[in-house]
Amino acid sequence: MTTAPPTGSLPYADRYAAISARLLREAQAELDAGDLLQASEKAWGAAAHAVKSIAEKWGWYHQGHYRLNAAVEFIAHHRGMEYLVNLYWAPNVMHFNYYEHELAEDTLQTAINSAKAFVAEMEKIRAETIPAFPPPDSLSTAQVRRLRLLNTEPKARLSDISLLPPVEPEPPESR
Repeated sequence: MTTAPPTGSLPYADRYAAISARLLREAQAELDAGDLLQASEKAWGAAAHAVKSIAEKWGWYHQGHYRLNAAVEFIAHHRGMEYLVNLYWAPNVMHFNYYEHELAEDTLQTAINSAKAFVAEMEKIRAETIPAFPPPDSLSTAQVRRLRLLNTEPKARLSDISLLPPVEPEPPESR
């Protein structure tokens, strides 16, 4: 648990990153078209897939909101980039907005801008080599808990990269 195991899947990590980029483009397009509901969910999806791309590369399990949150918090605090937590919460609120429809267009634009900044930061981190983490006795209790969660296998795992959503949407005639 002291280092990120280099057992992650680069094809999966690259696929998550490509999906993140697509969803980010679509979030802005949906907002520009006035579809606040879809803009909200796609901004959230872009941020989530950006986190998944790093977690996959680093060999972490990333199924579920709590693991995504743990990954963002670990990365932010370990690297001294606490502002990443705030950038991540804006698209996280967009996920909430998908169900509750409470945010106005200008607020959604601000959140999409935060999602863009968050995804850009995640891409920089993903481009780096897998870091070696300090021994657990030098980490805070919260950091040790986060690493334990991220290194604990969930009940089910995707077994085929083709089960991920497409990088680009399928044309309507092929559905």
